[in-house]
Amino acid sequence: MNMISRYNNLRLLSGDASHRIFYRKFGKKNSIIIYANKEKKKNLLVYDAINNLINNCKLSAPKLISENYNKNYIEVSDFGDRTLYKHIQKKKKKF
Repeated sequence: MNMISRYNNLRLLSGDASHRIFYRKFGKKNSIIIYANKEKKKNLLVYDAINNLINNCKLSAPKLISENYNKNYIEVSDFGDRTLYKHIQKKKKKF
């Protein structure tokens, strides 16, 4: 168990194909905590840099809320549970 998983207001989410671990943080405004093993800390820097590039192109990507690279995590905005895949599947069922 890593340091982040001991908090009650966090729920583990499905991850991507990286070494990152994602948690939804519940509060006044939900957010996503992304944790990377110490050896993969650079991964968080790259993740944030790519999100910045996407946002600068006027596309939608999670925005950085806070970071603690020394403890291997960042907090980003939460888009919720609705995914593009779920949206497309719903549209297909209507045809």
